Amino acid sequence: MQIQPTTITQKGQVTIPAQVRKVLGLKRGDQVKFTVTKKKEVKIKLSKRFSIMSLYGSLKPKVKPKLTGQRLIKWEEQAWPRAAVERDRKILRLLGALSRTNR
Repeated sequence: MQIQPTTITQKGQVTIPAQVRKVLGLKRGDQVKFTVTKKKEVKIKLSKRFSIMSLYGSLKPKVKPKLTGQRLIKWEEQAWPRAAVERDRKILRLLGALSRTNR
């Protein structure tokens, strides 16, 4: 495939031609990786998008968790409503204190 040349900007930037983006499946926000061969040819590849989940398991925990994944989810489901109720109680106490000072 022969593609029209592109110009390097003053900042050293280059627009990847639409035909190349289409062939490589590049979309806005994608990252690319450049490789220069010994023959001074440049290859361009789509770089994998970073995901926080890609880091999962890369570090060993200092302590072994007491809860398994399923038990942790169950604990969180139970803890969330309790925390919401406590937050609402604090708000009501604040509102009660404010109404008493405004009398």
